Amino acid sequence: MKANLKQSTLKPLCLAMLLSSSMFSADSYAEDVQSIFITGEVKAGDSQTFFSPQSDTWRVQIEWMLPEGEVAKPGDVVVVFEGGSIASTIEQDEVSLNNAQDELKRQQNKGLQAILEAEFALTRAELLLEKAKIDAAVPKSHVSVFDYEENQLKLEQAVIQKHKAKASLAEAKTTAQVNIRKQEIEIARLQINLKENRERLNDLTHKATNQGPILYANHPWYGSKLFSGATAQPGWKIAEIPAMTGLYLEAWVHEIDYKHLTLEQSVNLTLDAYQKTPITAKLTNLSTQPEERQEWGKDAYYRAVFSFDETQKLKILPGMTGRVRLQGDQSE
Repeated sequence: MKANLKQSTLKPLCLAMLLSSSMFSADSYAEDVQSIFITGEVKAGDSQTFFSPQSDTWRVQIEWMLPEGEVAKPGDVVVVFEGGSIASTIEQDEVSLNNAQDELKRQQNKGLQAILEAEFALTRAELLLEKAKIDAAVPKSHVSVFDYEENQLKLEQAVIQKHKAKASLAEAKTTAQVNIRKQEIEIARLQINLKENRERLNDLTHKATNQGPILYANHPWYGSKLFSGATAQPGWKIAEIPAMTGLYLEAWVHEIDYKHLTLEQSVNLTLDAYQKTPITAKLTNLSTQPEERQEWGKDAYYRAVFSFDETQKLKILPGMTGRVRLQGDQSE
């Protein structure tokens, strides 16, 4: 009887313990389901960003980059893009410019010589005209009729030759001016092209304007880090040097979780580098228009900015990743 009694009282006790354990597990599961984790990356409010420059082709190659994480100082070379074709064009422009300048000197000398010859021809025509005037002024009574008529004809010819010489001088001056001006325009065109190509070549070398660690950007299609030797399209973000102040966590929130966010909302932020030291952050910016993230599919995401206090003892650097924990609905 006692053994049976003990067994009969033990069964309800075990059942109660099992029910209690089941209820505890269900509550813990519900708590986990209600928690929403949003991951993001620490960024700086004031940073220097490097983009791939414009190119004659649809892509440009990254020739060299400062090792990621290395601290750059103002004036340091950070990113260098391949510019072999531009350098070759500059060499051709320099040769063409030298040839054009030599041609200008040749045209100047040629024009000066043509003007001197035309001036000499005009002076000779003027002297011949003066002589013809003297001969034509001799009366008929002092010369034969043939000589008189011949002198009159020579006078008319001298007048015509003088007009031709004046016209030739004007033409020589105009031709010289036109040829010189054309060559000057050609030189100016080559100088402009040379200046533009030198500026383009200079733009392929990007230098730091502030001090900070360099961070490589992610490939916009594949999400992997860009690297020296990679090719990029004009306008792509290649790298950045973030400032060490104005740090915040940037996250992209899925449209399903967007409803759980409100501006000025306080949240717990846990950085992956400091798992055991969560910090308090506040939602200071939340976009109202969703965007598609190519690397994540066609779903809509909202940009969220979580600001936090930078005066704490943690050494927080741009590029670190972290997560924000939110509470979801009971139904979720």
